[in-house]
Amino acid sequence: MTHKSMDPFARKMVFGSFVYGGVMLVMFAVLTVVYLHMRPRCSDRVVAAATDAGKAWTATVMERRCGAEAPFFTHVNIRSASEDLRTGFFSGASTEGEVFLIEQDAAGAGVNLIWIAPDTLAIACPHCTPAYIRQSDPQWGVVRIHYQLPPR
Repeated sequence: MTHKSMDPFARKMVFGSFVYGGVMLVMFAVLTVVYLHMRPRCSDRVVAAATDAGKAWTATVMERRCGAEAPFFTHVNIRSASEDLRTGFFSGASTEGEVFLIEQDAAGAGVNLIWIAPDTLAIACPHCTPAYIRQSDPQWGVVRIHYQLPPR
C-alpha cells in the first residue's frame, strides 16, 4: 500500500487558511469587546454632583435605562472626591458607592444633594414615589445619610 503525501503547495494553502481563519476570529473577538465597551447597554448619565465643603467626598446623581422599554432608575453614588467615577467595563453602570436607588426618572423624582456637614449628606427627593424606592442606605463608610422623602 502506497501512501501519497500532500503536495507542499497544498499543505501551505491549508495551513494559510487555518492561520487566516484564526486571525479573523481574533479580530472579531477584539472588535466585539471594543464595541461592547464603547456602547454599553445600560450606561449611566450624570444628572448632578455635589462635593462636601472639605472636598473629601463627592455625591453624584445618575440616571440609567437599560433599553427602550425598560424603566428609568435614578441613583446616588458616593465616592472620595479625589477619585473619578467608575463604571463597569461592559455594563457602563456605576454601582460602586451606590446608596440610593429609585425606579423613577431623574427629572420626575427631583433628587437634590445637600452636604449639611463634612461627613453628612442629605438626599432630598420631594417627588419620589415611596413604593419605587429600591435602596436607601443610612450610611456609607463614615458618611451619614439623611433622607427627605415624601411620607409613605
